[in-house]
Amino acid sequence: MGNSGFYLNNNQNCVFADNIRLGQMTNELQDKQIIIGTPTTPTVTSLSSSNNGIIINQNTTTTPATIEFSLDTPIIAQAVLESVTNDIMQEIVSNLSQELIEDVLEKIDTDSSFSFSRAFKAIEIKDCIQCNGLFTSENIGTLLGGTEIAKFTVTPENANSAFLIDANIIASRMEGAVVLALVKEGNSSPSAVSYGFSSGLPNVCSLKAVIENTTTTPATFSLRIGGMESGVVWVNAMPNGNKILNAETTSTISVLEVIPQTNG
Repeated sequence: MGNSGFYLNNNQNCVFADNIRLGQMTNELQDKQIIIGTPTTPTVTSLSSSNNGIIINQNTTTTPATIEFSLDTPIIAQAVLESVTNDIMQEIVSNLSQELIEDVLEKIDTDSSFSFSRAFKAIEIKDCIQCNGLFTSENIGTLLGGTEIAKFTVTPENANSAFLIDANIIASRMEGAVVLALVKEGNSSPSAVSYGFSSGLPNVCSLKAVIENTTTTPATFSLRIGGMESGVVWVNAMPNGNKILNAETTSTISVLEVIPQTNG
């Protein structure tokens, strides 16, 4: 090399290499400082690390001084593990298949421990039934009014559920009111009473009721129909007992088990 080194120039230390000035320093190099190039002019800096996986060891006690770079393995391993775990979980969630969703829903629907299942039962009445029993002010609150046209048993699939019972009965009489009563076995009075009317032609008389359950014990119900105070009522027939249009007629009772709303 030619004229290289540090020189004093106007009270400043100038750095030269092969007679080419690299930059100027206003102070002497301090401990662990180095000269490094920049886009404009060389400058003085020091090496540091926030220890985010990189370790810098500087040894200035030897000649020449040494600088060693190494990786902090535990920190790098933890960062890689967290990144891989997050990527895997995102991949699992994003690829959750419709088949798996359906499997989960089926499990909820069939496993009684989830208490989510619902049951439906339909009862059909096809016979022509003559109802001679009456409903009066004296027996309306008892189990004796009207004539029984159907008896059915339903087993709750969930405790603390409710039955939605919907009866649609085709009834006729010469003229007057038709009374329907739903009786639950073990009770001393009807669970629900409804009213319809016929003026010599068939009419659909409906009864709707909500029956609450506290256990999964089977419940037996009876549907009773009759005239109010007087008169004969026919189910699935004309007032004279003949078939309606000489065809089979069907009255229905449907039972749907549901879980009552609890969040208001």
